[in-house]
Amino acid sequence: MEFGKISNIENVSWTLPPDVDSSVEFLRSLNSSVGPAKYYIGTPAWGHKEWIGKIYPEKTKAVDYLSFYSQNFNTIELNTSHYRIPSKEQTDKWKSQLHSEFLFCPKVFQGISHAPAGLLDRTLLKEWFSFLENLGTHLGPCFIQFSPGFDYGKKAALFHFLQQWPKDFELALEFRHPSWFQQGRILPALEKYLQAQRIGLVITDVAGRRDVLHSSISSSFTMLRFIGNDLHASDFSRAQEWAARLNSWSQQGLQRVFYFVHEPDDIKSPEMAQAVIRDLNDEAGASLEPLKWLS
Repeated sequence: MEFGKISNIENVSWTLPPDVDSSVEFLRSLNSSVGPAKYYIGTPAWGHKEWIGKIYPEKTKAVDYLSFYSQNFNTIELNTSHYRIPSKEQTDKWKSQLHSEFLFCPKVFQGISHAPAGLLDRTLLKEWFSFLENLGTHLGPCFIQFSPGFDYGKKAALFHFLQQWPKDFELALEFRHPSWFQQGRILPALEKYLQAQRIGLVITDVAGRRDVLHSSISSSFTMLRFIGNDLHASDFSRAQEWAARLNSWSQQGLQRVFYFVHEPDDIKSPEMAQAVIRDLNDEAGASLEPLKWLS
């Protein structure tokens, strides 16, 4: 079963955790002269034939999906890199289809994030870093999604991994075991360490795991994985609440937001993303272009 997926969401409390004082103080310490936050909106994939007639023109070939995707979105949660590390030939093909400001946010290869000794595998890490270099100016923050079994007892492996991570590549961490959390925030000592290193955190908002929802911020950007429920009414009220919260964080000093919209099988992700864009424009002054809807 997908992480946090439940069959009945009617009794879920969608309330966001309150701001964390130490995160607000951290945001205020950032150089906010760059102005309001820049918003990057995307989904987990571009290869959906179901989007033909929505944001892909009729008769669009699969090889051209990314080109039309990048005309509508300015980022992607690159899940394919979790299952294999893309070659330079592949990344060059991708880059040839993009506009200049489009950013990939790659999910770290599972051989690194999930294998017993993956975090310590220098050979794999070298291959991964080479892939990141190949993305060039289209590289945004990447993120490592730890397995649900990766608990606080494995903190030594985590810190060793973080010490090996090059400062040139922005990174965000997604924890799934409850031992990393404390009442709607990341453990305070870990949050403080990450802030000092400017290592980001992923916020996952999903129905069945409210225990991993948090409001900690540890870098100049945040990464939100918004897991919808087939355009249920709660998806839209949640999006409105997130728009208000992100606007507040922007006013405090947050500089970039990477917002990834998920729906079941991602078939209706464009519809939800359109609502997210509208809410961010209305509430946060995001100045995002609406999706180029074709029907």
